[in-house]
Amino acid sequence: MLELPVFGKLFLVGSGGFIGASLRYAVSSRIPKIQNIPAGTLSVNFLGSVLLAFLTFSSEPESMVYLVNIGMLGSFTTFSTFAYETFRLLEEGKNVSFFLNIFLNVALCLVGVSVAYLAFNTWA
Repeated sequence: MLELPVFGKLFLVGSGGFIGASLRYAVSSRIPKIQNIPAGTLSVNFLGSVLLAFLTFSSEPESMVYLVNIGMLGSFTTFSTFAYETFRLLEEGKNVSFFLNIFLNVALCLVGVSVAYLAFNTWA
């Protein structure tokens, strides 16, 4: 199998990043907060975790890793946004929402990866 040149890898990552960032905005901006929890961020983190796990467990070709895994899903998921929004909840004294947001993001994303792992190992 031929290895991609560095420029090819950068092009794929950048192209995927453009797609992922655009999708993140489109998805997360349309989902309202639910009892102070930033549900848009939670949704893209969960969806991105599931998709990344499915692709990783499926042993996709190298070009897809750069385009989709690193580029698209790397910019689609929003850990920095999650950290900022969670900090704001704490700063605003919304302690229950602060802890619930952390728990839901971590738990749902781990469940998503587990579902993808089980699905791939069941169907493969």
